[in-house]
Amino acid sequence: MNASEHAIDTIHQEHRSLGMVLHTLQALLNKVAANHAVADFGLFAAALYYIDCFPERCHHPREEEHLFKAMHLRSAESAAVLDRLQADHGRSALTLSHLHRALVHYQGGAPDGLEHFRAAVDGYAADMREHMACEEALMQHAQTVLTGDDWARIAAAFAANDDPLFGRNQRLAFTRLYQRIMMMAPRKMKSALRAAESLPYPPL
Repeated sequence: MNASEHAIDTIHQEHRSLGMVLHTLQALLNKVAANHAVADFGLFAAALYYIDCFPERCHHPREEEHLFKAMHLRSAESAAVLDRLQADHGRSALTLSHLHRALVHYQGGAPDGLEHFRAAVDGYAADMREHMACEEALMQHAQTVLTGDDWARIAAAFAANDDPLFGRNQRLAFTRLYQRIMMMAPRKMKSALRAAESLPYPPL
């Protein structure tokens, strides 16, 4: 892969990872709501911890510092989209705090706890899917305006990421979440995730 391909592939994979965590969390909550499963609060907490640990604290800042900054320099027409995406990042951090509170409310035995937590998760998932689709459209445009040096810097920044759920050094805290995701994921998604785990990380 060249630098642009490597950067784009890594960002796509990190989006897929977040998408699978959200898919699994929503599917589990739907089963609980339908009385087909009991609430697994440890698993719910692990999902939120992953979102806070990797997408919020690692993935989003790297996008802002490297991809968004380069696009601001090279593409004045992208300014409104970039401002919107950066604002989305700020809102998603606040929404995640709300999700943590909703989970505590649910686990504490509130009668409306499941309903509120499930609605909050569904809202966050919808916002994130729309946000990631917008970023992926931005990356298509980026391929036409960013330079080789820009892509080399972006690729190097994202190569330093190490997804604690699907990366090279999976954390023990996420073992059960990983197992549940791989159990519930559609076959094509399982293949994509496993292929990404085995990809080499070439020098740039």
